[in-house]
Amino acid sequence: MPSSFTLLPFMLPALAGAAELQVGDTAPALSLNDQHGKPRTMLSARRFLLFSADKDGSNLADEVLEGQTGETLERAGLCYVADISGMPAMVTKMFAMPKLRKRPYPVLLGRTPEDTITLPRQAGQVTLMELNSGSVAAIEFLDDALSARARLGLSA
Repeated sequence: MPSSFTLLPFMLPALAGAAELQVGDTAPALSLNDQHGKPRTMLSARRFLLFSADKDGSNLADEVLEGQTGETLERAGLCYVADISGMPAMVTKMFAMPKLRKRPYPVLLGRTPEDTITLPRQAGQVTLMELNSGSVAAIEFLDDALSARARLGLSA
């Protein structure tokens, strides 16, 4: 009999009771803590939402955002959200959080599956959602840091 852990990915949509966002949907108004424990809200006035849902996606997001600051992300209208809900607590505490706290820009953290369940995802990629007038205008799954930086208008 499969363990509940192996069934969890299939149960997540039922747990959240919400469907994955699609183009045309209302942009999410996420209220999450950042890597410093500061409450932050991802406002629909943002132009882009960058999302990583796994370790490979997180590493890619690190490449995309390398050299950026909170100010450059603000100017680009970009909010970065990372789902860390699947990470073991000890790994989160000992390794991930110290690394995240060194980031010079805010990272909104999804600590439970429900926090980011509506955000579209593909394994090993980052999700880039373009927002316009409070709606999701486009959803892209990117696996290349240079093209993602260009798409976001970020300097090297």
